[in-house]
Amino acid sequence: MQNWPSWIPTPRFWVNAIALILLIIGLQYAIAYLGMIIFMLIHLLPRVIFLKLIYLFSLVAQLSPIIVVAFVHHWLHRFLDNFFPESRVPETESAPGVFPSLLSWWEGLYGWSVNIFSTVIAFGILGLFLPSPDLFNLLTLFKNEVPHLQTISIFIQVVIAAYLYQFEYLVHQHLIAARQ
Repeated sequence: MQNWPSWIPTPRFWVNAIALILLIIGLQYAIAYLGMIIFMLIHLLPRVIFLKLIYLFSLVAQLSPIIVVAFVHHWLHRFLDNFFPESRVPETESAPGVFPSLLSWWEGLYGWSVNIFSTVIAFGILGLFLPSPDLFNLLTLFKNEVPHLQTISIFIQVVIAAYLYQFEYLVHQHLIAARQ
C-alpha cells in the first residue's frame, strides 16, 4: 500500500469506518430497547427520583459508545495479536488484562467523535440535496416513510468516517516525522 495516494483512504480505514458505523447502529438499537425496559421499571418510582434516573440514563447512553468502542478495540487487538501476529501495527502496544489501554480509550473517544461528525455532516449533505421537512424528523427515519434515506445516510457516514480515520492517520504520521 506504499503507492496508495494519501487523499484516498486505504482499505484499513474503510474497514474501520464500516465496523464503527455498524457497531454504533447495533448499539443504538440495544440502547433503545434497554431504554424502554428501564423506563418501564423506573416509572414506578416517585417523580423526582424518576427524573434523576432518566437524566443519568441519557448521559450514560450518550457516552456508552466511547466505552463500547474502547473495549471492542482492546479485545479485537488481543484476539488479532494472539491468532494473527503478523497483522499487528508496529506503533501500537498491546495491553494485557481485561481493561483497555490508553490507546483503546483514545480509539473509543475518536470513534465517538467520528460518529457524531459523520452523522452531522451526512444530514447536512442530505439537507442540501434533499430539502424535505421530514429529513430532520427522526420519527420518519424509523418509520421508513422516506425511502432509502437511511441507506444513503449510512453510506455517506461510512465515506466521511473513512476520511476522518485517514486524517487521523496522516496527522499521526506527521507528528511522528516531526518528532524525529
